[in-house]
Amino acid sequence: MSSFIDRISSHRAVHRVVGALGVYRAAAPILRRFPVSRKLGPGGLVYRLTSLDQIGVANEMFAQRTYESVLELGRIETFVDLGCNAGWFAVYLANEMPGLERRALLVDANPRLVEEARWHVERNHLSDHVVVFGAAGLPPGTTTAVFHVSPSASQSSLLAYDADKQLPVKGRIVDLVVPAVSVAHEWQKAFGGPVDLLKLDIEGNELDFVLNEGEFLRDQVGAVLLEYHKWHVTLAEVDAALGRLGFARTRLTGETAITGVALYRRARG
Repeated sequence: MSSFIDRISSHRAVHRVVGALGVYRAAAPILRRFPVSRKLGPGGLVYRLTSLDQIGVANEMFAQRTYESVLELGRIETFVDLGCNAGWFAVYLANEMPGLERRALLVDANPRLVEEARWHVERNHLSDHVVVFGAAGLPPGTTTAVFHVSPSASQSSLLAYDADKQLPVKGRIVDLVVPAVSVAHEWQKAFGGPVDLLKLDIEGNELDFVLNEGEFLRDQVGAVLLEYHKWHVTLAEVDAALGRLGFARTRLTGETAITGVALYRRARG
C-alpha cells in the first residue's frame, strides 16, 4: 500500500483530478467527525487521521520510516519540531525511544494542525511538550506574516504557490495572518538549555530559518533533521548554510522528485 501511495502521489494528473472533484473538501467534515485512529506498538500510543492529506504523511512517517535516521543520534531528550503538522513526530519518537521524559517545542502556522498536535500531545500523555501557533523562519523583529493555507497541509506555506514548480493544489488556498515565532525565544521561555534535535519542515522556508535563526542553531542545537523542497532550495545551499554554523550532513533519505530529508550533525572540530 505504501509503495502504491508513493507512486500515485507523484503524478500531477492525480492531483488535478482530486482538486477538480473537490474530494478533500467533501471528506473534511466526515473525517473530522469520525477520525480514523491507529495504534502504535504495545505502548498504547495513538495517532488519528482527520483529513485526507494526512494519509500521505502517515505513509511517509510510519510505513516508509523516512525519519528513521534520527534514531542514530541515540538518546533524544529535547527536540524542536518546526512545521509539526499534527504532532505525529512526537508520537513517533515516544514509540521508538520509550521511557524518556522529553521536553519538546512543536510549532505550526496552520490552526487546524495546531489543534491536532495538541490533541496528540494530550491523548498520549506527552508532558513537557509545548505546542505553539505561528510561523517560523522570519527575519528578527517580524511580528506577523501571511500564511497560505492549502487544503493539503503539505502545500501550506509562507511562500506563495508556484503552479509551474509545485504539484496542483486540491482546492482553494486561504491567506491567513499568523504570529511570527522566534524559536530561540519560545524555547528559552518554555525550557532553555541545549536542543538534541531540531526537525525542520516548513515547506520551502527552511533556508530562511537557517539564515534568520542561525545563532540559535549554532549555540544550542546538536543535530538537524531537515526536509528540503527542491522547488525553492537546493541541497547544496542547505549544506553550505548549515556548514557555516558547524553542521555536516550525515544522511540523505526519502528523496523524491520534489523533496528530500537530510540529517545533519554538529561537526567535530
